[in-house]
Amino acid sequence: MKTIKTISILGLLFLSFACSDNNDDDDLSEMQKTENLLTSGKWYLESKTPDDFSACEKNGSLQFNDDGSIVQENFEENSGTCELEETITATYTLSGLSLEITFGSEIVSATINSITASELSLTDSSGDIIILDKTQG
Repeated sequence: MKTIKTISILGLLFLSFACSDNNDDDDLSEMQKTENLLTSGKWYLESKTPDDFSACEKNGSLQFNDDGSIVQENFEENSGTCELEETITATYTLSGLSLEITFGSEIVSATINSITASELSLTDSSGDIIILDKTQG
């Protein structure tokens, strides 16, 4: 009887370790999916809460690259014309759902709320929710 209990306990322990390994694989694939979606092309500014972007600012974009670089394009209205104001190259790191962008000596932190092939939702360190999508403007 003791042998059956011992074998049962060992079997349960083995099962719990086997299941935990699968969860690690699932987490890894989720992280890979997030990174693949993040680097899938330009993300255009869509909305910001509590403030919003102007129609011109919605032409702005973020391009996350596989090498850890990011290119940000900012648009401003100038005498009634929407123009590219500046292009900034920075670096980023992604750890789970935490995103850290380094612009020279300035570090901007954000949390990815959700990401799909067509929409990215972030909350920045000041609590603003920023929605980006794949459509310019």
